[in-house]
Amino acid sequence: MSRTLIGLSVSSGLEGVDAVAVRIEGLGLDIVPRVVPSSRVAFPPAVRDVIRASANSPAPLPPEFIRSLADTAVFAARQALSKAAVSPRDTFAAGFLEPARPTTNVAIHWPEVADRVAEQTGLTVLHGFASRDRAAGGTGHPITAAADFLLLRDATESRLLIHLGAVSQVLLAPAGARMSAAIGFESGPGNQLLDAILFHATRGKETVDAGGKKAVQGRCLDPLLARWQEHPHLTRTPPKAIHPEAFGRNFLLAAFDAARQLNAALPDLLCTATHLAARSIGDACRLWLSAGPRRVLLTGGGVRNGFLWQVVAQQFGGKVERADAVGVPALSRNAAAAAVLAALTFDGVAGNLPVLTGATGGRLLGHISAGNGRNWARCCAWLADQTGDYPRANRAA
Repeated sequence: MSRTLIGLSVSSGLEGVDAVAVRIEGLGLDIVPRVVPSSRVAFPPAVRDVIRASANSPAPLPPEFIRSLADTAVFAARQALSKAAVSPRDTFAAGFLEPARPTTNVAIHWPEVADRVAEQTGLTVLHGFASRDRAAGGTGHPITAAADFLLLRDATESRLLIHLGAVSQVLLAPAGARMSAAIGFESGPGNQLLDAILFHATRGKETVDAGGKKAVQGRCLDPLLARWQEHPHLTRTPPKAIHPEAFGRNFLLAAFDAARQLNAALPDLLCTATHLAARSIGDACRLWLSAGPRRVLLTGGGVRNGFLWQVVAQQFGGKVERADAVGVPALSRNAAAAAVLAALTFDGVAGNLPVLTGATGGRLLGHISAGNGRNWARCCAWLADQTGDYPRANRAA
């Protein structure tokens, strides 16, 4: 039993849309996903101009803004289908993962974007996965854990996924284990903190330290790093997700004050923050994950930051690699997870892991934007076949 689903995700910095085609064999928790990677499609200049302008003060969105976002997602989806040599008519459905922690003040109505994608592609689109977990008392993070486990699991090899995204996230998939044995949480700050330091230090002139070129020129401020490592989030016991303000404005103001007291320059502050991200990952894995041999795989935009890669690798004896090595594209992992989460919902299986998110139980995830008549009829028929025993969807995966 084989299906092809499209996975779409929008990066936290709203740079563009990642899209992949995922070929799925089997049903429910027994599915075997195979990812056909594609590339990111950047948002057009007009969209990026609105996003940049919102960094200083929220502004009304022009009428064509949402349409441009959706058009970009549709183009990305069609590119992914082309690379997989699959037509929209033969595609089962799509999953859409909006940014969990957007870095701008733009208030985007993502359900309308999903509706427009469904309208233009004819595909039924599942979106808004995290909100169902939150409704059940969870944090909504890490909402992709079940999908990540299915993408990474191996019968003979334990695998540790480290996602270097807006925040750092870890997930351990023990060799040959059931999903209930997975352990994952948000370990500490990530790219969002590094970008915020650069943005505020340059008064908005620079937004990304490409490749970590500035950070690598600095020195680690050990007294400041030691103080940061006492942050309440870093010492909490899992399950845990990073609160939006944990490393937000107050943390930044204190960081700049400390840098001035230490006569430190911007590269020093960036260097120290990079070490904080890496140390929080390493310390959390040593404290909360079982010991033993495991393959360490990196995903997320942070894999393009050479300095961050280097200091993370130091935490694991230098033995880290991109998740591409096991068939999961490092830069499109969220898109792949979106497709798998959509497949789980259509199979009548809970897509959240309550033990990791804190929800009261497993839930079918996502809101549905129906595709054209033919696609929607097929999805409904499939869903009806798989959800005859609906109460199983309320059990933890």
